[in-house]
Amino acid sequence: MKLDDARRFPPQKLVLKDGRRVRLRFLRRDDGERLAAFYDRVPPEARRFYWPHPLDREHALANAAKAESPLEVVLVLETSEGEIGGYAWYRWKDLEADSSTFGICVRPDCQGCGAGRALMERLLYIADRHGPPVMKLTCQHANGRAVKLYRRMGFRVVREGMRGECAGFPPEPQFWMERRSAPAVQHTDPPGPTAARTQPSAST
Repeated sequence: MKLDDARRFPPQKLVLKDGRRVRLRFLRRDDGERLAAFYDRVPPEARRFYWPHPLDREHALANAAKAESPLEVVLVLETSEGEIGGYAWYRWKDLEADSSTFGICVRPDCQGCGAGRALMERLLYIADRHGPPVMKLTCQHANGRAVKLYRRMGFRVVREGMRGECAGFPPEPQFWMERRSAPAVQHTDPPGPTAARTQPSAST
């Protein structure tokens, strides 16, 4: 996302369900090594479900280098140690595109505490205001936890089929899903629903 557009959506601090303090922000050009370390911590079994490209340092540096591209929005969940604990993005082909593709990956030690949902809610909040209007993704039948989350986030199944062999895993059935953006609310960026949902009560 271009810097001028990114200023509309400042970083968001929140507390996960397990009490960890994190920050949601856009990927930066200087995040290459941090993104490489994140890719390195994605376990082999998780690459069955997340493999948009080889998860190596070369691709991490390339992705960070284009962090200010006008054709993508990339969010990271930054831990209190300054590491990337989660990564979500949507990208489109050209400035006239009416749809985008979506991807998300959360580090194993950050799963089960609301990190994935926080990333998705923030990303969809931005998508509803920035576009394009349609977001698409694919998800294997076997990844039932993700399918349920996508449905809750407004995605619907538009067709089913087989995914080819990928990252050394055999072909398997998958869903094609899509979501149409909700009408944008024209105002400055308030604390989003993510903060309210993941923040513990004031007494804790």
